Amino acid sequence: MDLLTHKRITDKNQLLPGPKSKQALAETQEYIGRSNYVGLYGIAIAAGNGSYIQDVDGHRYLDCLTGASCNILGYNTGLEQIYADAAKTLQHSCFPYAPNQAALDLAKLLINNTPGHYPKKVLFGLSGSDAVEAAIQAMRKYTRRFAVVSFKYDYHGSTGLSQPASGFGLEKGIFPHSKYFRHFDFPGSPRQVEQVLAEIKSAFQSGLVGGVLVEPIQGDAGVITPAAGFLTSLRQLASQYNCLYMVDEVQTGMGRTGKLWAIEHYNIEPDLLITAKGLSAGYVPISAVIGRQEVIDSLEPAQHVFTYSGHPPSCRVAQYVVNKIIQGDTLDSVTRNGQILKNKLLKLQKIFPNIIKEVRGTGLMLGMELNISANPELTQTFCYLCLQRGIFFGYFGINNNVVRIEPPLTLSEQEIAKVVEVSREALLIIAENRISDSVKGAVKKYCVGIGIAADKKS
Repeated sequence: MDLLTHKRITDKNQLLPGPKSKQALAETQEYIGRSNYVGLYGIAIAAGNGSYIQDVDGHRYLDCLTGASCNILGYNTGLEQIYADAAKTLQHSCFPYAPNQAALDLAKLLINNTPGHYPKKVLFGLSGSDAVEAAIQAMRKYTRRFAVVSFKYDYHGSTGLSQPASGFGLEKGIFPHSKYFRHFDFPGSPRQVEQVLAEIKSAFQSGLVGGVLVEPIQGDAGVITPAAGFLTSLRQLASQYNCLYMVDEVQTGMGRTGKLWAIEHYNIEPDLLITAKGLSAGYVPISAVIGRQEVIDSLEPAQHVFTYSGHPPSCRVAQYVVNKIIQGDTLDSVTRNGQILKNKLLKLQKIFPNIIKEVRGTGLMLGMELNISANPELTQTFCYLCLQRGIFFGYFGINNNVVRIEPPLTLSEQEIAKVVEVSREALLIIAENRISDSVKGAVKKYCVGIGIAADKKS
């Protein structure tokens, strides 16, 4: 369906998903392994344009999730032409056997635009999961130590090493873990910082730990920002015990927080930096690990390699995206508009203090935690009401209790006003207890998510 002929949701009481989305959902359940689907609303996406997405039934939504923070420049941006032009010249070379210039150009660009005043190299991959895998493999080979320190409710991926490194799902036992992965609390207060650092120091003193893996802001955990000074102290502690400092910027990177990399807010130079998601603005699967030359080169030839790593058209797209962010006013815009949106959400918190517990985050990586004490499905209900009114939020956190707001970095002030207007309307419906039985039924049936509350629906 042509996006120019879309239909807005004019009836705010219209139940979603629509009939075509329901059919797509039925086929998903019939043909796709259940591990591949964690539904937010049961709607199937057909197209995108600018900051908007459209479902298969023709309903349009302002996208505040951007394909899990991948589509950072929005939709229909012209990147497809860059890909096509590059593919016409060279569709594939298998870089491990034959280098190509596109991959070399992207590697140089990443090396020159990541923190760290030391010789660096790059390892290319296809996803955030395999990039985390590469970092852990390199850490182990370089340090000759196998244990990794990471944090509860971090999410690092679903492959052999990235999955046990993740701290999300520990309480449910859904991910396999081993003695080589130690998960600590992600401190939110100065007092907690002192305690956690002491525990990590004890782990370092065992001589088994080769590195620490951390998200500068925890994403799937509910946009959790670390307590002041924690990341810096953690870096100092890691250096003291010759442990590598590995930063997972898969979600926080590529300008999401107002800097190209979130770790730059703390003036920290990591040993290894991991990126994916927004690296290609959602156009192609690509990832990279950028870090110390001697660490990267500790891996043997072909020890971490993929047929499609360094894929020429993908690298040309990623090169364009990085340059787009660092050469224009994107970062200033993210900082400015992120603060405008956050301030407006804080005003809503003052109006609805019994519903909104906290508004947090940096740039256009924001989280709005709702008070679910009286209703475990309150956050899903709020997001569903917003969906009916044309806003597509994510909801994440330990108990699906946080509205995740990660729109395109190109979000305009007019679009910000729309987000706030719809949020206010949904909050008012909740405050006045005007949630219809049909909405409650749809939420129970279609809004699953990844938090603990999702167990009851799986």
